[in-house]
Amino acid sequence: MKRTILTLLLMMTAYTLPMFAGCIPYCNIGSIAPSNVFTATATGNVTGYFYGFSAGDTDYVGMLNVTTSVFSGWLFNNQTTVPGTSADFGPVTAGDVLVFELLDASSGLHFASDPSLSDDGINHAYATAFPGGGGIPAGIFLGMEDLPLGQSDLDYNDDQFVFVNVGTSTTPEPRTLLTLGSGLLGLAGFMRKRLFS
Repeated sequence: MKRTILTLLLMMTAYTLPMFAGCIPYCNIGSIAPSNVFTATATGNVTGYFYGFSAGDTDYVGMLNVTTSVFSGWLFNNQTTVPGTSADFGPVTAGDVLVFELLDASSGLHFASDPSLSDDGINHAYATAFPGGGGIPAGIFLGMEDLPLGQSDLDYNDDQFVFVNVGTSTTPEPRTLLTLGSGLLGLAGFMRKRLFS
């Protein structure tokens, strides 16, 4: 019985983890990437590195420090910036909450790592750890989509960056919490039936 319970818990946990986490570029093409909460890891400045792009539109990226309400301004014209170019996104204090935003200057649409700040209400940023390479230090890799839901291929490679002095934690999607909750209720019912039969 203990083995059955352990197996069920492991299966539920594996099912609720984001599929293909850690790929560069994004591996789960066609699915909205899990949302993240970004924070400053240390007091100092956030440095961003332009990693590359595949977008046809002209895009810019910016960082909003939610804690201080300070915006970095729009940086990295994706059509003219050379990969590996760095920029200072401004000062932060350890623990500050950060949001990364994308302006599609061609369409005038605005997208963000916080779905509530995106014109279409979805997450437009895929994040994972970047080990360093190609002249870019280790940090957080951020791949962004520059098209709205319905037009986007959700491959999160339209504009790609690496940010240093930024940490991240995944925000569970509502359907993931529903799956976990349903699984736990099912397990409780199974246990009750086994114990009281």
